[in-house]
Amino acid sequence: MKSRILAGIAVAATAATMLSAPVAAEAPITVNLGAAKWVFDGDRRLDDTWTPWVGLEYAFSDNWAAEVLYAEDDARHLDGSKVDVSTWQVGMLYYAGSYIGGANRVRPYGTFGMGEIDVDGGGYDRETTAHAGGGVRWMMTPRFGARLEARMLHSLDENENDLLFSAGVNYYFGQVQAAAAAEPARAPAAPVDSDGDGVPDDRDQCPGTPPGTRVDANGCPLPVAQVASIKLKVNFDFDSSVVKEQYFTDIRELAEFLKRFDDLQVEVEGHTDSVGPESYNEKLSQSRAKAVVDVLVNQHGIASNRLQPKGYGESRPVASNDTREGRAENRRVMATLEVEYEE
Repeated sequence: MKSRILAGIAVAATAATMLSAPVAAEAPITVNLGAAKWVFDGDRRLDDTWTPWVGLEYAFSDNWAAEVLYAEDDARHLDGSKVDVSTWQVGMLYYAGSYIGGANRVRPYGTFGMGEIDVDGGGYDRETTAHAGGGVRWMMTPRFGARLEARMLHSLDENENDLLFSAGVNYYFGQVQAAAAAEPARAPAAPVDSDGDGVPDDRDQCPGTPPGTRVDANGCPLPVAQVASIKLKVNFDFDSSVVKEQYFTDIRELAEFLKRFDDLQVEVEGHTDSVGPESYNEKLSQSRAKAVVDVLVNQHGIASNRLQPKGYGESRPVASNDTREGRAENRRVMATLEVEYEE
């Protein structure tokens, strides 16, 4: 038995060394060979044994193939006598996944079919079998791979079930490269865009756009974004919330800005210096902010719901409260607005 297994391994090694040779004809045929372990039904009273095996596949499609498999070797009866066991099986294989042209692919498969098993121990016993099983094939290159399999052979004559666990290598003679791609169609000529704005002339409704101009889908200039801003600062006398007349012009400009952009809302911030209690300064800053809001509402007609007076007390100084000048700077109301618009 060992000599036959070694011979099978030698044949496999010889075949592996020939894999780099050019294939004269690419037929969808796979040659399989390797070693298998027989696990016999207990009623046969045979020791489990190893056997070489060889197989041949013919692929009908990417997933279906027909297979012929043959294995033969000696086994030992429990009484010590030698028994020659051989089998041939014909069946179908179904592979999952793509195969043609594929390398480094693991492809599980199932197998089923019919055949015979011959147990020759002096008398001759031939049994018809049905088999089923499954395995996995690893295509290491588009042509060369290895496979592991387990199948059960059921004797229709003796109602016995034998198992055959096999490992082997395979070589695929079929096509492994996709057919040459047809010559690509000539690309259509690029559409003419005379002014270079990205819109072809046949759709450009505004030809002659200056370079760098942002355009819409029709090639016409998009509105140019502009930014408008205004900043109001009103200073107050010590402990006062009366708006001095010198700031009326600045407040009017803020009102005109708000009328121009009539969807804007603004927070009017009131501030104080640090003289006096913090709670008092917070109320005083709120009164200062409210005084400026009243001018905007009563003298310029700005809706009160667009203006939010907010007193911050002494918490946000812009100058030092240690000097008279710094404290004067901190007694203030601020409003800052910035808006982006298109024209």
